[in-house]
This record gives sequence, structure tokens and C-alpha cells, in this order.
Amino acid sequence: MTDAHIGVAVIAILMIVHLVIGLPLFLVLGLGSLAMIVVAGVYSIDIIGQVPFTAVDNWALLAMPLFILTGDIISGGRIAKALTDLGEALLGWVHGGLGMSTIGGCFFFAGTSGSNSADTAAIGKIMIPSMVEKGYDKPYAAALAASGGCLGIIVPPSLIFIIYGVVTSTSVGDLFLAGVFPGVLMAACMCLANYLVCRYMKWGVQARTTFSARRLGEKAWAARYGLLAPAIILGGIYSGIFTPTESAAVAVAYCLLVEILVTRGLSWKAVPDLLIRSGNITGMIGPIIAFSILFGEVMSVLRIPDALAEAMISTEMGFAGTVLAIMALLIVVGCFMETIASIIILMPILMPIALALHMDPVHFGVFIVCTLTIGFITPPVGINLFAASAVSGVPYPAIAARIWPLFLGLMAAATIIAFVPWLSLWFR
Repeated sequence: MTDAHIGVAVIAILMIVHLVIGLPLFLVLGLGSLAMIVVAGVYSIDIIGQVPFTAVDNWALLAMPLFILTGDIISGGRIAKALTDLGEALLGWVHGGLGMSTIGGCFFFAGTSGSNSADTAAIGKIMIPSMVEKGYDKPYAAALAASGGCLGIIVPPSLIFIIYGVVTSTSVGDLFLAGVFPGVLMAACMCLANYLVCRYMKWGVQARTTFSARRLGEKAWAARYGLLAPAIILGGIYSGIFTPTESAAVAVAYCLLVEILVTRGLSWKAVPDLLIRSGNITGMIGPIIAFSILFGEVMSVLRIPDALAEAMISTEMGFAGTVLAIMALLIVVGCFMETIASIIILMPILMPIALALHMDPVHFGVFIVCTLTIGFITPPVGINLFAASAVSGVPYPAIAARIWPLFLGLMAAATIIAFVPWLSLWFR
């Protein structure tokens, strides 16, 4: 091992230490990349300015702030309530149906927001008090909202799919289509877990309603504006009317006009606050993406991802063993690192392994995102747990203690998605 290799290894360890102690991720990536360039003697210092700028000067990436804004618009208006009512009409007659309605509401809301935290907060505000009133344990009700929020980045349109597409040069449009059936499967697995919990704990028995096709039709009509949003977005993309990036602008315009002029859930006075909130979130994510591309390029030149891929393939674990090892890695990483950061850092390492296993990049992307999204409900990070705690008033540890049945449901779904490519590639 050369001195340069030893230096790069030391830098990598220092980067992990700085992440653990809480240094901002974009600084860790930027300074780590600079140190590797100097120590390894690759590239010129000029690349520190050129690559990050080129990374954010990306047409596809423009969709990110727009979908963030879309989620803020919907969560502040009335579309979310209508979608939740539709979920209750569809599933409220089953044992544990009100909990399933929460997951259903998250599923429908995900089709317009593209954000997990917006999904959790918007649906949680509506459904947690209702579940508690009908006999559900409050920490478990909050856990349901937190786990349902995971669908926010699987059901298209998805902010995380956009990030994955940019980092790996994969078609965002294909990723959107690929997320449809995995999203349905994840919702179904969580509904099954909720059904078993409610049967065992006898929660929500008095909340059951009688199924009514008429009521379902009425709620579907009331939720028509929310249901129309993903139809417009996806229909426009795949009919060639607009690109995935342009669809984000269409989503903003559509949801804003509906909430202000039709449902009256928002006023024009609320728009500046929405723009500021969305801008703050975008301002945090943008630098991370810029310096992560630089970090990935430096690692590629040093052939670190290729070496790791060769090492993992040479262990002769086989396809199944390697996929399960990747899944275990993602679960652990998801416990400590935010999903966008995980994708940005890990993809230069894991993509060569996926290609060596002959996994389609679209299928691999769906598997990666579905597995990492479980990190939204696992301590110590678990951003959805914090969001559910904020809207319910339930302490974070109490929600985390109730999350494990839903965690197992999501794990089962992620495993099926990993080994059944058709779920992600059905449109080909």
C-alpha cells in the first residue's frame, strides 16, 4: 500500500468522525474531496470550483425545489384532508381500518407531494387525533403516520428518485414509473402489519365502518383535485407533453391554483411563507448534492468503488448473498444518515456492484430507495419519527418503541422488491 493510499484511508476515517460529531455534510464532502485530491495527487485544485458548479447546473435537478414547494402547498391546504377521507372510505370497514386509512391517505398524498416529511406531517395532523379518539394507542397512531410517510418518496413523483437519477444518470421518468407497484406493495405490507397488531391488541374496534360504494364514490369525487395531480404529472411526462422537470412546475401551478381558487385552503398571502420554507430546504440540500458529485468523481478516479465491487463479488456470496449484504448495509446506514446523503455517498460505491450483478439501474434504484426509506422510521435519525412527534406531542422514544411491526412490514416489502425485478420494470 502506497503512502497516497494510506493518506486517503486516513481522510476517509476523519470524514466519518466529522459526520458523527455533526459537521455539516457539504463541508465534510468538500473538505474530504480537497484533501484526497492533494494527498493522492489527482486532478487540479481548479476542479473544486468546476465540478460542484456543473453538478448543480442540471436541468433535471430543477425539479427538486419545485416538488418541495408542491408538498408545502398541499400540506397547508385542503387537498390532504380530502385524500385522507378517501382512504378512510376505502379501508375503514376492515379491522384496523382507520390505521389502514392513515396509510392509504399517505399513499394518495404521496402522489402529489414527493416528500416523506410533508406526508407524515400533513396526514398525521388529521389522522392521529381521529385514531386516538377511536381507541388506538397514541404512540402507535403516531408510528402509523410516521411509517406511512415513507411512501412519500416511493410513489411518483419522488424527490429521492430525482436525486438518484441525477447522481447515477438514470432516467427520472423511468424511475417514476418503476415506483408505482413497489409503493403499492409497501402500503399493503404496512396495512397487513397494522391489521395483525390491531387484531392482537383489539385497537380500533369501535372505529370500523360499513363499506359503502356510494360513500366511496362521494369521497373519491371530493378528492378529485388531489387524484388529478399525479394523473396530470405522469400523463404529461409519458405523453411527451412535458419533461419530468417541467412536470414539477406544472405540479406547483396546479396545486397552488386549486388550493387558492377552488378549495380556498390557502390565500395569496401565504405564498411568500411557502416560498421561504421551501427555499430553506432547497438551500440545505443543494450544496450537499454539489460536493457529493465532486466526492464521487474523486473516488472514481482513485478506483475505490471498483476495488470494493471486486472485493464483494470475489467473496462468492452469490447474487442473493450480495443483495442481502447491500440491504443490511443500507439499513445500518439509514439509522444514522439522511436518505439523500446516503444515496449521494453510496451510489458511486454500490452501482458498480449492481452492474456486476447484472441488476438494471432502474430496478436497483427502486431497491435502494425502498430500503433506505426504512431509515425514516429507525432511530437515532428517523426523521419521520421526529415529524410524527412534532404533530402528535408524543415523545420520540415512545413512537420508536411502537414502530417495529411496521418496520418488519417494510423490510418484507424491500426484500420482495429486491428479488422480483418485474415489480420495478413492469413497463418495459
